[in-house]
Amino acid sequence: MQLLQIISQSILSSLTLDKIFKTMINISGIIGNEADQYSLVKLIQDVKLQPEAEPVQIIINSPGGDGELAFNMYDYLRGLGRQIVTQSEGQCASAASIVFLSGDRRIAGCPIMIHNPWTNAKGDAEQLSEASKWIADFEKRAEKFYSEKTGIDETTISNLMKNETYLSPSEAVALKFATEAKQTAMALLNINFNNNSNKMAEKKNGDSKLQKILAILLGEEEPEKKMQDFTTATGDTLTVDRSSGDPQVGDSASPDGIFIMSDGTTIVVANGAITTITPPVTPATETEQLKAEIEQLKKDLATAHANSKTPEEANQLLAVKTAGGSEWLAKQVSNYVPQSRTQKTEQPEVESRIAKKLAAAKEKRAQMYNEV
Repeated sequence: MQLLQIISQSILSSLTLDKIFKTMINISGIIGNEADQYSLVKLIQDVKLQPEAEPVQIIINSPGGDGELAFNMYDYLRGLGRQIVTQSEGQCASAASIVFLSGDRRIAGCPIMIHNPWTNAKGDAEQLSEASKWIADFEKRAEKFYSEKTGIDETTISNLMKNETYLSPSEAVALKFATEAKQTAMALLNINFNNNSNKMAEKKNGDSKLQKILAILLGEEEPEKKMQDFTTATGDTLTVDRSSGDPQVGDSASPDGIFIMSDGTTIVVANGAITTITPPVTPATETEQLKAEIEQLKKDLATAHANSKTPEEANQLLAVKTAGGSEWLAKQVSNYVPQSRTQKTEQPEVESRIAKKLAAAKEKRAQMYNEV
């Protein structure tokens, strides 16, 4: 019996992995316009490299990202007028599910996740109100889109989104998010295999990489595991899309959240990808931090002492406050203004008349003495 029903032995002998995957577009990582993200421009460039006579075949391994951009990708792909084949592999969540639904053939190789959109917003009341309206409108748009693609009523779609639903490949097919469920990228080749697994051993001089793939497909070899489970300091499990080594920023991971590992490393996962890895704080660093805090406390204490009152001043202030405060104190101040020493004082009129009489009497006595 033949190993392949539609591929001859001579073609099988010369086939390599590069030829198998040459016509596939890989949408990997976060969908967005930032560096290292998959953008609409990148998609257009990848499509331009594909033979026009062949279907556009896309493998999606993405935690999602920019929802508006995902709709732009969907519109672009549907406007090509070519057959689109999409396959999910690893993860297909959030905005990535919108791109997945652009396929005429949609092959679910991993769970499909849909949820209510969310965003990080900041600003004044008006700006936050506008952001709230935008996200509510986008939620309705997504509900209508999923409903039209699957035939499920919008109320049910809304409930699925609110619950952040993960659809297994078989569930995705049942609900018409996918047209078929496969577990390997080789399904895109439309190769039908028979049950003769012994044929693999007869091919001795062929491509070893291809043999390994075919062995996996025929169940003779377990596929290499890409996911690793890491146990956090609290006993939780963090799953990272990495076959070996420590987690790195950009790795696909689940679930979302902040995880403190047993060595003190902090890992932040958002939208299905690792966004931040903070190394543990070493004892030396903690000591330096404590020293800095002590120095600051000393400065604060010195400032407090400089601004403090003596006990006598404090008692005086308390006495003024008890008596009635500043209003009472203002009433106790005299308004008397002393006269200037250079200012002449006016004498009463009576005093002037007496002085005149005394002067006249004195003059008269002087005349009498002179006559004698």
